Amino acid sequence: MLRTKTIDEFVKVLASDAPTPGGGSVAALNGALGCSLLNMVCDLTIGKEKYKEAWPDLEPIKIELERLMEELTDSIDRDAAAYDTFTAARKLPKSNDEEKKARREAMQSAMKTAAETPKATARYIHEALRFGVTVAEKGNPNVLSDAGTGAACLLAGIRGALMNIAINLGGIKDEAYVHQMKTEMDFLRKEGEELAQKILDFTYRGIGMDE
Repeated sequence: MLRTKTIDEFVKVLASDAPTPGGGSVAALNGALGCSLLNMVCDLTIGKEKYKEAWPDLEPIKIELERLMEELTDSIDRDAAAYDTFTAARKLPKSNDEEKKARREAMQSAMKTAAETPKATARYIHEALRFGVTVAEKGNPNVLSDAGTGAACLLAGIRGALMNIAINLGGIKDEAYVHQMKTEMDFLRKEGEELAQKILDFTYRGIGMDE
């Protein structure tokens, strides 16, 4: 499993000519890292009397961020598995019309799976970004840069996930499916980038980068 590798092992296999892990797994990893940083801000706020007013807002968010962090960590392996399914479909025999048809159908199914996996990643990250606005605005200001770094990771993650959806859609023949996916992608990209920018702008102001 990719999630159990050391950082050194993961980086080396990522840099190799192995087809997995790839961009989809890295997008999920970025999402998990972003959730982790936002969760850290919650931990450094909840329980501190100075920020007691923020506890009711951050306590339920912390629970959700922990859930999203776990989902995104699992998605590192899910994405690799989805690509492996597509690779297996490409290797199916095609010596006659029946085999060719079965291979085409398997490849179409595998491409949809390969698109659905990063879509789930993008949805998780979008949810985390919604929570991230509150974490940045109400969390311990001494770790505001960590909230901003978390948002930057989430932004990279959602962009990467959406690119991995797009490249798979190019080979899918189901026009209704492609249209529906592109509609959701447009929403996730627009709102995800807006939420991330809101957190980043708040961070820049708070740490003096806009001065």
